[in-house]
Amino acid sequence: MTGRILAATAIVLFSLLSRAADRAASADDTAAAPSLSVRELFEKYRSSVYQIRVINDATGQKTSIGSGFVVGDGTLLATNYHVVSDVIQKDHHHLEYVDGEDRSGALSLVGVDVVNDLALVRAEKVLGTPMTLGGIPVQGAPLFSLGNPHDLGFIIIDGINNGLLKKSARERILFSASLNGGMSGGPALDRNGEVVGVNVSHLIDGDNISFLVPATHLAALLEKSAVGGAAEIDASITGQLFADNRLYFEEVLNNHWPKAGIGHFSVPLAMNSDVRCWDTSLDVDEDDLLAVESVSCFNDRSTFIHNDLSIGQFAYSFTHYHARKPIFSARFYRLYSQDYDLRFDARPLRDYGDFSCRADFVAIAGKPFKLTLCRQPSKRFHRDGEAIADIRATAAWIGAAREGFGIKVALNGVQPSLGERVIAHLLERISWTK
Repeated sequence: MTGRILAATAIVLFSLLSRAADRAASADDTAAAPSLSVRELFEKYRSSVYQIRVINDATGQKTSIGSGFVVGDGTLLATNYHVVSDVIQKDHHHLEYVDGEDRSGALSLVGVDVVNDLALVRAEKVLGTPMTLGGIPVQGAPLFSLGNPHDLGFIIIDGINNGLLKKSARERILFSASLNGGMSGGPALDRNGEVVGVNVSHLIDGDNISFLVPATHLAALLEKSAVGGAAEIDASITGQLFADNRLYFEEVLNNHWPKAGIGHFSVPLAMNSDVRCWDTSLDVDEDDLLAVESVSCFNDRSTFIHNDLSIGQFAYSFTHYHARKPIFSARFYRLYSQDYDLRFDARPLRDYGDFSCRADFVAIAGKPFKLTLCRQPSKRFHRDGEAIADIRATAAWIGAAREGFGIKVALNGVQPSLGERVIAHLLERISWTK
């Protein structure tokens, strides 16, 4: 029974997804510019779309590929941050472009927006005619995505704009078409040939469901100044992560949290529009000694750092335990205590430092709880004496005979001062109902 409790809690609590909010204004797709056919779009813009490769200096071979398109002064290519992340996060890697005739050239990194998964790279010469950035067309308008999937060559995919995702922390256009690996960073055009989005991802367990970063975020990145070496890039990313955390969690702290009763406690549920809560109670077998009622909540927010690291996730769960049959208190507490644990995601040692933990007895909803709080700090992303960290908290109600209540909270990649405010805010909103 206890193993099933642990497994279910871990699977739901730390199953974390990706997201965006419906804030951008729609553009009228009846613009004055004439609509182009698919063939005309293909012929007009294929020369402005390139493959981007990250090359390992040691082997001379590519470690990742994606797409990019000409913007700005003609020497710039726009792409996704995750396409070029290896050159940022690893030593002895470099960037190059390849055009439709298999001609290649060197690229240098100009700027990144890690929150919106965007990057700008520069060539040593003009690569073509810059593409025009536009707004988001009306829902239902046709869109056309360009790119180089799986290193197979240049293609164009048609689909439908389904508007901005509504329950997501990341602003994304829902695009009903099948983006494939290697198309990341390519442009998505409207009928007039304006770039309305940047290819970013597809739903792994869904057909013809893909996502685009609105071109408004790319326009904002183009207006920013260039970045220089590795230290300056890390500083830029750090500033973006700190600012994004503040924006996200200040909204969380100021929102009204709906509540629900679990056992003898009233607990907060979805604290933001991107948070989803699910019943995770276990079915009871005849021989189970404990019954469990549980709710787990998790957000749809994730920031890609590199292939082994993403951050931004927030999850929490509440679980009521009680004995189904008359058993000794000592046996109940032995079973109950096995769920008092802290589960951290495995982090690369090059990115994260050592754990630090503290434990205490506290009052939650006027009842005695044991609370343990642990954090693991980043080695790279720190400013003003504070590094972003993964934070875990677990609390258990003590003193009741053959009954218990557990609380778990997980935050990935947040500055500790802010993360601990969020945990305290959540615990303060738990009340006793019996």
